[in-house]
Amino acid sequence: GGEGKSYRYTWESLLTNQLRWGLRDRLGFNPNRNGVFGLSMGGSAALTLSAYHPDQFSFAGSFSGYLNISAPGMREGIRAAMIDAGGYNVDCMAPPWGPQWLRMDPFVFAPTLIANNTRVWVSAGSGLPMQQDLNIPFGAAADRIVRGTPLEALALANTRAFQVRMMTLGAGNVVYDFPPAGLHAWTNWQEDAYRMIPDMSANIG
Repeated sequence: GGEGKSYRYTWESLLTNQLRWGLRDRLGFNPNRNGVFGLSMGGSAALTLSAYHPDQFSFAGSFSGYLNISAPGMREGIRAAMIDAGGYNVDCMAPPWGPQWLRMDPFVFAPTLIANNTRVWVSAGSGLPMQQDLNIPFGAAADRIVRGTPLEALALANTRAFQVRMMTLGAGNVVYDFPPAGLHAWTNWQEDAYRMIPDMSANIG
């Protein structure tokens, strides 16, 4: 039992209500035109936040995100990943294929991102290891490759599907970044962040 296991987290409410105004009142942060980015499932979450709270988020980034979560097999794939991450329950997020689930799918709400003119950055690696992934002890490198390759391949397929969707809709507000190497791992995401930061800085504040 507990949050994410027998009942759902209210992360969107926390980030757009309590945290937003708390940062303004306590630290003087600007509550408007912020940037949000996430990795893996956090990538779709970042785009969700920017789609439904455009006054707060003018920029959204997705690193190795799952941006087509209603595609065949994706719900069960997410279920397996959430169980592996700590026994979390995908059914606590939203019922299958209902309005709550579709609300979280960037492929579905893509027109909203275009209408908001949100600056979007989407990146996914190829699933091949970077040199940094190989410069570690053999066992750790093998574990990283075995875990990181299939997850990144799935993220790349999802991100490419989202790219096709946005291009079909005529979107001009997206930067696509597909490096030739990169696993579903921090080595990849660190490099993503370095490439993204100038664009984010130019589109917030």
